[in-house]
Amino acid sequence: MECARALAGDGPGQRLATIMLLLLAAFAAACPERARAAPARLKPAQAPSFARACTIAPFEGTPLFASPPAAAAPSAAKEESDDADDNSDDDSDDDDADDDSVHGYIVPGTGTCLSISGSVNAGMQYDAYRVSRSAPPPPPNATSTQVSASFTITTSHDLASGLRIGSIFSLSMRNPPDSDQGMTIDEATVSIGPWTFGMADSRFSFWGGDDFNTSAQVPSRTVGLIGLDLPLTESWTASLSLEDPALGSTSSIPVQEGRRVPDGVARLVYASGPWTVHTALALRDIPGSPDRLGRAGIIGATYEADILGKPSNISGQIVGGIDSAPYLGSNLDTRVVRQVLFGGDPTRGFSAVLSTHREWTDEIATNAYVSRYWLSVPLAGQAEGKIRIDRATANLVWTPVDGFKAGVETSVAWAQFSLGGRVIPAGLAGRQITTQVFIERTF
Repeated sequence: MECARALAGDGPGQRLATIMLLLLAAFAAACPERARAAPARLKPAQAPSFARACTIAPFEGTPLFASPPAAAAPSAAKEESDDADDNSDDDSDDDDADDDSVHGYIVPGTGTCLSISGSVNAGMQYDAYRVSRSAPPPPPNATSTQVSASFTITTSHDLASGLRIGSIFSLSMRNPPDSDQGMTIDEATVSIGPWTFGMADSRFSFWGGDDFNTSAQVPSRTVGLIGLDLPLTESWTASLSLEDPALGSTSSIPVQEGRRVPDGVARLVYASGPWTVHTALALRDIPGSPDRLGRAGIIGATYEADILGKPSNISGQIVGGIDSAPYLGSNLDTRVVRQVLFGGDPTRGFSAVLSTHREWTDEIATNAYVSRYWLSVPLAGQAEGKIRIDRATANLVWTPVDGFKAGVETSVAWAQFSLGGRVIPAGLAGRQITTQVFIERTF
């Protein structure tokens, strides 16, 4: 107090200054934490957080019959560790090449991984036709421009319980000569753990011809489905699905109205090492007098390995069916057959395809396939009808950088139709040669 009186003096200005000093001292004594923290407010603001990279991998549930891990001897474990260190780069490259996962970013403020991808394909196509005298006159030989684009949005979110929720939406736009192939939805699905709901490729299908530009320009045969994937072991996976082709794309053979139940598909897949083996069985209801039960079976396989020192693979499938024409053949075959066949027609037949892929260098690769489609149509009161389509296709692809490729492809198709009372559109029967030069950019 004596110091305060000495500082106060007699003037009013000195008294006010003294009061302010005493108040500041009292505040600092009462709240020392705030007094020391006050200067921290002058620090610059933290940088904003950006989206983090993530990867969406195919869902892998716990196998029903998982084998217990084998205990490795210490020496064996050390050798495996040394081999892993020596070949880490090679393994990383192989994983990048074989992995079916897609890369994306975590949406800020959520735990959802979002991936956006797409492609643009453009090229020139030349079609030449030759038919027998008994067939309708073919269209004139023509050169056309082929342009297509695809856009895919994929999401994935892992809950705390371990359950994964995801979605896929894929849209394609094309301008080929066929007017019914403008814009199509290739996939629109929601997955909850092992369950999948929506519109996607049939679980019955195996060989899709993705390495061939002619096939890639045709919309995929999608179906409405409810599917369940059950991993049995580390190598075997079973799938069960209910499918309705009427809810899918227009490239499938028309389905007869009045069906009571959707198609049922059971699939079993083995994937281990260089081998992938696919088997499936499909059952479909065909209303009529009397009602019929269609059935189809498929077995397909792919073998990947270095052949003569070059990465290669061989893939093929064979399909047989009774009253199940929508499950036979490739997308190119069904696009042709749907123009002359009705959904309720009785049919029996098979289709087969064999393809090869070989990488000659890091930038140059070749692909080739041969296929046959054969269908018998025993129409009432008429001679048994027959449909036969043979195809051979080969291409050369140049990929100088990731995300860009260019190539040239030639395809030859021979088609024979013998259906009494059916009008065969011009250009279907006979031989068609198609040559394409194309470029493609993916992102």
